[in-house]
Amino acid sequence: MSLVFIIYFFLFFTISLMNACIPTQQVETTSAAPTTMTAIVTTTSTVSPTTTTTITTTTTTPIPCPTDWLGFARPSGPWCIRVFVASGDQPTADSLCSSEGAVLSSIQSQEELDYMANSFIALNGASSAFWIGAERTAACMSSGLTATCTRLNSFSWTDGSATGTAGFVWNGIEPNNGAGMTESCVVENYMALLSDQQCTRVFPGYACGKAS
Repeated sequence: MSLVFIIYFFLFFTISLMNACIPTQQVETTSAAPTTMTAIVTTTSTVSPTTTTTITTTTTTPIPCPTDWLGFARPSGPWCIRVFVASGDQPTADSLCSSEGAVLSSIQSQEELDYMANSFIALNGASSAFWIGAERTAACMSSGLTATCTRLNSFSWTDGSATGTAGFVWNGIEPNNGAGMTESCVVENYMALLSDQQCTRVFPGYACGKAS
């Protein structure tokens, strides 16, 4: 046996013995525990403030008037109006109102104008006119419409209650003081428009008024 072979065999035996004596290295594997994530959700609830609605109810108390008369609120106080049908001139109409404890009614507002016209139509039909309480002023007695005598100041109310000029709603060119400057009284027609007329003319109706 050659020397080289003996050396080679000795080295192989020594390496094998060393490997047998070295323990096998174990690799430790760490398994990470699963991570649990908790989500916290915060819910904010907004409560709307309570809204209080106040409803104001206005109760209108009817103006006390006799049967078949209608009440109106005037600045001077409550006023009752009724339209009658009977032919006559202005003095006759005024006398008939007096028998009712009233006077020929003047006109405070468009509402009164409309009520009178509608009442007259219901009694007489859609034609003609009726007497109301107004008279030509002394300053405009001999004048037609001018810069001085206008639609709003040529006449004045006579019932002692009506105020202002809202009731002076004239028909066409009225008040023109026709018939030789002798038209000093006033009628209202079925269309709720006024005309100046001679006080001696005859018309089929009249409007009376009195305090409530």
